[in-house]
Amino acid sequence: MIAETMLGRGDLAFQYYNQINPAAKNEILDEFESEPYCYPQNILGDEHSQFGMGRNAWLSGTSSWTYQAATQYICGVRASFQGLIVDPCIPKSWEGFEIVRTWRGAKYKITVKNPSHVSKGVKSMTVDGKSIQGNVAPVFASGEHQVEILLG
Repeated sequence: MIAETMLGRGDLAFQYYNQINPAAKNEILDEFESEPYCYPQNILGDEHSQFGMGRNAWLSGTSSWTYQAATQYICGVRASFQGLIVDPCIPKSWEGFEIVRTWRGAKYKITVKNPSHVSKGVKSMTVDGKSIQGNVAPVFASGEHQVEILLG
């Protein structure tokens, strides 16, 4: 998932996210045979007689890696020394999304708009109504700050 976002392929990144998302398996729990709230260590492939079955739940680091992939790479919100990077890589069909991130004592209310239906590419960024060069929101010690991202 993370590699696909680095290559700018948001559709594939999100497809892979959904393929292992336990909540996406609710309709086939009898086949999946794993908890709907837990990532299994593996899901048996199509060459196995029990194809689609989840195994070894609670023994993997998959949930933490999937969280990182979803928040920091698909949604694209991650911390750096310079500030809060907002660099989404989303499915082209998404109109956008909203996310709230509390970081270093401040709350960042982030709105991403995707009118051109691209996967990646920050066209513009504003923070509290002021245009910012690039895609890094400055560090704030406190308060609530509005971040708007336009993809294109």
